[in-house]
Amino acid sequence: MDAPQRYSPGRFFRDREINEKVGINSEKTLWEWMEAGAQPPRPEGSVPLLPESERTFYRGQPDDGYALVSRLFREIWVNDRAVTESKMQNAEQHLLRALKYGEGLGRLMTDGELLAVLQHHGIPTRLIDVSAGLFEALFFAVDRAEDTEGRLFIIELPAVKNGRPDTIDLTAQDALEWEGAALGPHYAKSTWTNRVAVIHPNDLDPRMRAQRGRFLVGGLTAIYPDRTMTFKGKRLTAQQLDETSNLSIFFPKNAALGAKWPAKAWTVRIKKQWKRGLRDRLKALDKPITMDSMYPPIYEVRRLALREIGRLVRTYSIPAG
Repeated sequence: MDAPQRYSPGRFFRDREINEKVGINSEKTLWEWMEAGAQPPRPEGSVPLLPESERTFYRGQPDDGYALVSRLFREIWVNDRAVTESKMQNAEQHLLRALKYGEGLGRLMTDGELLAVLQHHGIPTRLIDVSAGLFEALFFAVDRAEDTEGRLFIIELPAVKNGRPDTIDLTAQDALEWEGAALGPHYAKSTWTNRVAVIHPNDLDPRMRAQRGRFLVGGLTAIYPDRTMTFKGKRLTAQQLDETSNLSIFFPKNAALGAKWPAKAWTVRIKKQWKRGLRDRLKALDKPITMDSMYPPIYEVRRLALREIGRLVRTYSIPAG
């Protein structure tokens, strides 16, 4: 008899993916579903998901086996399976101090603003990149790893005030809003473990603007009696929840509400055979989504820009003195 397979985020997400439920079985049907608003299965009588609204966010990952975790969480997890809020905050504060006071980076910036800049440049932080745009997120699921299935997440945050989701303003205070959320080495304030908030970077950087980038942040996933998920008929352990996502996000297996969770998400598997065709479709949009448009080569075009400006100004006449 074969030994049972070890739990993995990829196996969990494959058990939760909605492809069959919404009729996705080809590149064409995936694209049509997206064009129609990417509606996930909802409980009968419930309000449809508002596509590309202030409460709906998307994330594409090139490998369908990847967990939905931040880079900082992943860095700690690789070395220590017992990731805690204390360890996350210690790493975060050490990084900010080293760069602010050791390297002089972040003058006149709050800790949150600096953290967003670091995340944007690929430095591990607790922030998770998402997009306000469905097709922009799809790009990140299909732009590489040709021989690997990709994955698309649709994430919904509930309205908490005036129809808007829980939102953190990185400019509001010098310290991080979640600083001090750790309670000793093993625990965290429930007000933090019960949060999944969005951050709008308000960034003029062309890359963030092109990607319609946002960040999600919140406390590490905590187990509560009325808040759990199952896999193969068994409740996920605390470690399995962490391994799947470091945010408290509910992934419905059916059309469940998940009312006790601060966020919910659905996932679609993107077959490797679809990736090339989907890239072609993204390139053919009225506002093309390509590697160059999503990662504008600002530094590479500097020489071209200087040459063009020089050529132009040489045509200007200089008034006689």
